[in-house]
Amino acid sequence: MVDIVTGIFKDALQDYLFLLNRGYPEKPAVKLVGDRYRLSSVERIALYRGLTSEEKALRRRAKITVDTKGKKLYIDGYNVLFTLMNYLFGKLIFIGNDGLMRDCGETYGKIENETLFYRAVDLLLDYIGGCKPAVIKIYFDSPVSGSEQHVNGVEKRLEVKKLAGDVLLVKSADEELKEKTEGIIATCDSEIIDNSECRVVDLTRGALENNFKIEILDLGTLP
Repeated sequence: MVDIVTGIFKDALQDYLFLLNRGYPEKPAVKLVGDRYRLSSVERIALYRGLTSEEKALRRRAKITVDTKGKKLYIDGYNVLFTLMNYLFGKLIFIGNDGLMRDCGETYGKIENETLFYRAVDLLLDYIGGCKPAVIKIYFDSPVSGSEQHVNGVEKRLEVKKLAGDVLLVKSADEELKEKTEGIIATCDSEIIDNSECRVVDLTRGALENNFKIEILDLGTLP
């Protein structure tokens, strides 16, 4: 696992958060801070994905729940599974200052290892089974290569594990989830969370902590 916690990175984190709190746009701010401190690509991704303004972070944290028992659960399939896969790949994972788990995997919608993908599916479904939601709906984005096969594969695993749920192939999981007005959404996608009134559950974090003894870097606790 990559270690990015250095004095330089902490200084960069403080500067980047300073800019975000004053309304600077994220991408130019990452470039400015990244160039200033000569950050690596992984460190820049960690800043960009892991930090938001303190105001936004507080709003997102207020939406987080761990209780899905008896609730409708809507899952952003690739979003959750890619982070699980990247952990299995040995990529850096961390908790953002909004309390949600993210990664530095740079997957970009590509499945490089189908075996690891389905291992991630099994980790996710085993964890969901213990959470006992009333309704399970998993959304997969059709533009992703192999998405039809992934839908079929996840459906079969639901049957094997005797979990009742629907696996849906849609043009955009983001748009489907943004429209939800009830139930709980499982995603770490900032745009979905910011544009939804629903509570949010971090299934990625739950599945990993349920299966592995890991210490996860929390960017929100760094000085």
